[in-house]
Amino acid sequence: MEHRGTKVLETARLVLRPWRESDAEKAFAHWMNDPEVTKYLTWTPHGDIEVTRALLKMWERESGEPHTYKWAIVLKEGNVLIGDIAVLRADDFQERGTIGYCMGKAWWGNGYMTEALAEVLRYCFEEVGFFRIDGEHAAENIGSSRVMEKCGLTYEGTRRNYFRCPTTGERVDIVERGILREEFLAGAQRSGARSSAEGKKDVILYTDGACSGNPGAGGWGCVLLYGERKLELSGGEAETTNNRMELMAVIMGLERLKFPCKVQVYSDSAYTVNAFEEGWVYAWEANGWKKADRKPVLNEDLWQRLLALTRVHEVTFCKVKGHADDALNNTCDALARNAIPKKEPPADADPQS
Repeated sequence: MEHRGTKVLETARLVLRPWRESDAEKAFAHWMNDPEVTKYLTWTPHGDIEVTRALLKMWERESGEPHTYKWAIVLKEGNVLIGDIAVLRADDFQERGTIGYCMGKAWWGNGYMTEALAEVLRYCFEEVGFFRIDGEHAAENIGSSRVMEKCGLTYEGTRRNYFRCPTTGERVDIVERGILREEFLAGAQRSGARSSAEGKKDVILYTDGACSGNPGAGGWGCVLLYGERKLELSGGEAETTNNRMELMAVIMGLERLKFPCKVQVYSDSAYTVNAFEEGWVYAWEANGWKKADRKPVLNEDLWQRLLALTRVHEVTFCKVKGHADDALNNTCDALARNAIPKKEPPADADPQS
């Protein structure tokens, strides 16, 4: 193995990064003091934020060590700290490690932990060189079971009444799972084959953004078409720009897809379409998100988010004429405009004036 430590990892929706002591307040509030989250874990709710602070101070100090693999899971949208994931008990001679993770319940059911675990497995097998990754969970912890199953960890046995939960005192069965490097790589290859053939379904995505003032209150709208299915999405922000709303429309449409797809994006935004069709976005990335004149690229956060999505899906962009006779473009325009937050009238305003 070639230990590389807690390298920053990125997925379509998440950033996995080293811990900071300054994360204590969010970690404590989001899951480290929640008995529902810690029910089947080896530790109890912290009870005092100073416990969290001391732990994260130690994790931050350890983060530079090559044998340490402990990540904070951050949701890109809003830069929200939502959980943690780690490779525990890394054994050099056996080339083996054990995975551990937890997440705030506000973010359960969205596939975030599956996404995080899949990326950690990729890093461990492809970059570090682990031979095997183990996982275990309480038999009653169905959510953790599904995460491991989706990521290819094979059921290998159950230890009956093996663990007494510190939080509740309940004795539970522990399910043991594992995945070998060759299994992961074979699975990734099969997944890639499916994606390039029947796995990448054809999806059409129409998008548009709108702004009342620029900057000002704005909205985005998109329409997803997949076979006979049609889905309309929209949202708004109180203070934004038209370009940001154009980008958000594409991002939110792509993030709604639950598996890799072949996507044709139709947008009336030359700003969005030309960045990909002319290759600007790749040059910006290569130049550290600086333009040719060395000035920072505007909306870097959204460009990075969208670029990551185009590496999950096979995406092509097509420029359409705005406010013309394209019915779906007009639908997106209406969705975006209707999603613009309305300004509240002053509290002392006379409704009769």
